[in-house]
Amino acid sequence: MTENDDAEFQYPFEERCAEALQEIRETPELDVHRAQLGEIVYALDVAESVFEKLAKTDGLPLGQRVQDCFFRYGTIQAAWRSRRPDTELIGEFSLSHIMSALVNRRMNKVWKGENDQERALYSELRTFDDTPQTGSGRMALIRAIPGATDPEVWFFDMRQGAMLMELDYPDYLETLLVTKGVIGWQYLYCDPASSGPGFVSCAEGLKEMLEVFPQLFPDHDYTDLRARLQERM
Repeated sequence: MTENDDAEFQYPFEERCAEALQEIRETPELDVHRAQLGEIVYALDVAESVFEKLAKTDGLPLGQRVQDCFFRYGTIQAAWRSRRPDTELIGEFSLSHIMSALVNRRMNKVWKGENDQERALYSELRTFDDTPQTGSGRMALIRAIPGATDPEVWFFDMRQGAMLMELDYPDYLETLLVTKGVIGWQYLYCDPASSGPGFVSCAEGLKEMLEVFPQLFPDHDYTDLRARLQERM
């Protein structure tokens, strides 16, 4: 585990992630299995070099908003559960370094798809957030199309396949910090018609999040999340 020492943070988003992890660790109502910054990837620890390589070698000239979310750690992870009786409130995330995600974490290494359309899409998707502890079969992916400056983000559910999200990469990360990775929060930013049974299995946990989190984390705004849940209930 990397200690959250202010002196170590070289990029603003790193510090914001550390603050979110600290919020998780210091909340008595949560039983925390993991909330940590991983090891710094020293070969990939300079943002300018990373984004220059992605542009020149991989054809991904990512824009400034994406670059502003850079972090040097191989992973940033949390896994926790509410201590409330009969709770449905569980959270997990595992963010990957952007270079590792875009170069090494190809979706079609995990699931190639069942038809030509899916196979073409999955060949372009790269996993950047998943749930290895809970094994929920859900993950978030960047669509790595050459020339993309603000690539699409997709959400994958083993039961329903990939769904395009209404969030881009920076907005996804912003919302992740607010939700602390509550399982299924991503459905609130997918087409309700595509969410199906995957959303239904998470609905009670999402409802509980919006009952509890405004008291646990009052510095965050849950207005949009609440409105989206109400639209889908």
